[in-house]
Amino acid sequence: MTRRLTRRDALAVGGAVALATLAGCSDVGSEPRFWDDPPSLDTDGITRALDAPVPETPRLVPVDFDPAVAAALDDRIDRLLGPIPEPLTATTLPNGEIRERIRQQRAAAREARPAPDESLPPLRAAERYATARDRAATAVGTWAGVTVEGDPEDVTADIGTVRRRAFETLDALPGPAADPLAGAAAYGPIERWYDESRRRTLVGGAAGVEGRANPLRAGESVGDVERVQSYVDAGRHLSDRYRASLADPQSVEEPLREAAERLGASVRDRLRGLHGSDADLRSNPGAEAFLDERPVARDAPSVSLLSNALHRTFEDLRFDPVPVDDRPPENPATALTRTALALARLRGLDAVASRIETGDTLFPEDRAAVREARDAAVDSAASLAASENPLDRWLAARVLPLFDRPDARLAATDPDARDAAEAFTEYRWIETVARESTSVAASVAESIEA
Repeated sequence: MTRRLTRRDALAVGGAVALATLAGCSDVGSEPRFWDDPPSLDTDGITRALDAPVPETPRLVPVDFDPAVAAALDDRIDRLLGPIPEPLTATTLPNGEIRERIRQQRAAAREARPAPDESLPPLRAAERYATARDRAATAVGTWAGVTVEGDPEDVTADIGTVRRRAFETLDALPGPAADPLAGAAAYGPIERWYDESRRRTLVGGAAGVEGRANPLRAGESVGDVERVQSYVDAGRHLSDRYRASLADPQSVEEPLREAAERLGASVRDRLRGLHGSDADLRSNPGAEAFLDERPVARDAPSVSLLSNALHRTFEDLRFDPVPVDDRPPENPATALTRTALALARLRGLDAVASRIETGDTLFPEDRAAVREARDAAVDSAASLAASENPLDRWLAARVLPLFDRPDARLAATDPDARDAAEAFTEYRWIETVARESTSVAASVAESIEA
């Protein structure tokens, strides 16, 4: 997107007065608000906009769990829950808060475990098993903390063992793949399990169970460790099966690293344009950095969309291994996929900003417009999910969950105009990000093939 004079440029050359004039905000206190007097919108029958089904999440790892391994993962949930009495009554455990926590976590474990007849992509199945084992271990770890014969430290492996196994598994990734982009799609999510675990669960004085006197906290720590152990078990198994399935395996680590660095340079250039050269590039620059002017109310649906999407984009960018500095990316499959997502989002933000600058509030003209927006979003996401480019399919797996919130708003018993407008903007965002994702993935494929 070609920019004119940005707000930062205005500050530099003309000071605060020039900035206020540029933004149209010289009298912010008297600025009318969009929702004080919004346009009318008949929402009767608007739930018919949900008729088109959301596409299934694409398969990123082209192998399934061995049935015996899936059975062992499932059996682990039962074995974890085994020591807890059922029913768990006040006579057995008088403390109501602890009793309720154990009941809730046990129920959550059973709800999360994949059903025998449920067909799930392998990565999704692995995440469900990990969640179920987390909840089951939390329940039994809490129970162990309040029984004379129990010990939360005996429920799962010790933190040192799990940390070592997770780090060893991460260091071995990415393994060989059919081609670099297939490797990015298959290994990227598995790398991310361990990268997030390393940063959030396996480090610091709060890691592990030892020394926790509060049974609720002890149970949570047991669950955290069990979840990572489940990811280690599932990730090693799926990686091994994928490697064994390859007829002509290729080493993909270096091509992925180089592609991530090339794409990271594009992200870095855009961030510098938003921030200036001396700023923290991973920090949120604010919606004003994207706008030369804002001829619509600051609470208009389009401006709210820009603000919300901006927050989500930079919240991820703070921690994602997007190579915007001089350090080479540690986890190349994760780095490439997350950098591709960051660039697609930044381009999407530019597209939304352009609509705001033309005066578009993104308020739907009628309920038919909401349906058209959702249909367009579904079509864009479906095209991404069905692509032959594995990076497209990985990006589709990130886009598809975005339907959950707007669909829930429209499925409400009595959605009003604001529900419809916010759903409409979310569908436009899905369509925009899917379109930009296709462009980014195509450029990555071309750069690798060159």
